[in-house]
Amino acid sequence: MDDNLDLATLAADFLERERERLSVDAVAKPTAGLQKLGETAYDCIISDYEMPGQNGIEFLKAVREEYPALPFILFTGKGSEEIASEAISAGVSDYLQKETGTEQYEILANRIVNNVERTRAQRQLEEQNSHFRQAQSMAHLGSWEKDIHADEIYWSDAVFDIFGLDADVTSIDHNQFMEFVHPADKAHVEEEWRAALTGDEYDVEHRIVTTDGETRWVRERAEITFDKTGAPAKALGVVQDITERKEQADRLQKTSARLRALFERSPDMINLHDIEGQIIKPNPQLCERTGYSEAELTDMSVWDLDTELEPDEATLLWKQMRPGESKRVDSTYRCRDGSTFPVEINIRRLGQGHTDHFVVISRDVEQLGADHPE
Repeated sequence: MDDNLDLATLAADFLERERERLSVDAVAKPTAGLQKLGETAYDCIISDYEMPGQNGIEFLKAVREEYPALPFILFTGKGSEEIASEAISAGVSDYLQKETGTEQYEILANRIVNNVERTRAQRQLEEQNSHFRQAQSMAHLGSWEKDIHADEIYWSDAVFDIFGLDADVTSIDHNQFMEFVHPADKAHVEEEWRAALTGDEYDVEHRIVTTDGETRWVRERAEITFDKTGAPAKALGVVQDITERKEQADRLQKTSARLRALFERSPDMINLHDIEGQIIKPNPQLCERTGYSEAELTDMSVWDLDTELEPDEATLLWKQMRPGESKRVDSTYRCRDGSTFPVEINIRRLGQGHTDHFVVISRDVEQLGADHPE
C-alpha cells in the first residue's frame, strides 16, 4: 500500500517479476486496504508510512485489531528510530526502508516470503499443539519432564488438571509430587522410582489425592536418560487418569463374582457352550443331576447330553439368534448311567464380545412337578 497508486502498482510489478509465486494487489488508501482485507484472504501486507487519512502505524494498529497474526511489513521512505520503535510496539512483522534501484525489491520479496512461511509454520505448530492438547484431554493424558539433577518437575496443563492444581505453578520437586500420592501407595511409588533411576522401566499405577480431596487412579510411564557419568539426568513421562477404567474394572469384578456365585450355587442346571456346540463350562448342579464330572462334560457336545437335539438344526438356530436373544425349548437329557429325564431349557446368546457363546439354563421338569403338586 502506498499513497501514490502508480508507485504502488510499479512496486507490485517488480515484486511479481522478482518472485513468480507472488501475486500483489496495489491500493492507495488504508480504508481501501481494510476493505480488501474484508473481501479477500491475503498472506501479507506491505504498507508505506505516509498516507492520507492514516499513517502506516495507525493502519497497522487497525489491521492488528482484526488480523493479529497477519504478516505486516512497513516499507517506507520515512525512516527513523522513533518510527521503527513505534512500529515494533504496534506489532509490525518487519521493517524495511525504501532505497533507490530495483535491488530493494529482491530484499522485500525475500522478507515477504520469509514472514509468510514463518507465519504458516507457526500456525501449523499451533494447530498441531491444539490437536495434541485435545487428544491429551480426550485420553485424560498429560506429559511431564523432570530435571533430576535440579529436582524440578514440569507438568503440561493436562497434568495440572488431573492433580487439581493451578497451572500457574511453574514446577514442583519430588517431595511435593509425593504429597499427592495416596498414603497407601507412597512406598510402592518410591520403590518403582528408585528402581527406574538404576535403569529399570518406570510404569506404575497408583492413587493420588487431588487438592480438593478427591482420590483418583493414575498410570505413570517415563523414560530416563543418563549423563556421561552414568548418573540419571532427565526423565520424560506421561501420566494418565485411569480412574474410570479402574472403577469399571472394579464393577466388572464385583459383577463377575456375583455371576460366579449365581452359576455355582444356582438350583438350576447351567452350562456355557460355543456356537459349535462344545460345552465350555458346566455348573455343579448339572454335574450332580446327570452324573457326569466337569471334565467329562467339557469333553462333550450339547447333543451328547440332549437326546432331542440335532446338530445341524441346532447350529442353524444358534446362528440365527441375535446377541442377547433368548429362546425356550423342551427336551430330554441323558444321564451318565443311561437314564433320561425331561427338561425345560432357556438358551440365551451372549453379547459384548462373546456373541459366539450361549448360556443354557435347564430345569428338571419332574423335579418341578414334585415341588409344585396339584
